[in-house]
Amino acid sequence: MVDTAKKSSPLLVAAAWAVVVVPTLWGLNYTVQNALKIFTKPVAATTQPAAPDSKP
Repeated sequence: MVDTAKKSSPLLVAAAWAVVVVPTLWGLNYTVQNALKIFTKPVAATTQPAAPDSKP
């Protein structure tokens, strides 16, 4: 029996995985960062007292 099956290049396989994994990890990181905003305590807004009108 003669083995005529073509072998994939390891470099090509690694490049294909990188094309899939890199955007997936970026999207997962982006999603987690935005989801964490839901669970963080909001920072109290500081308000300045209104300046009195200086009309004569």
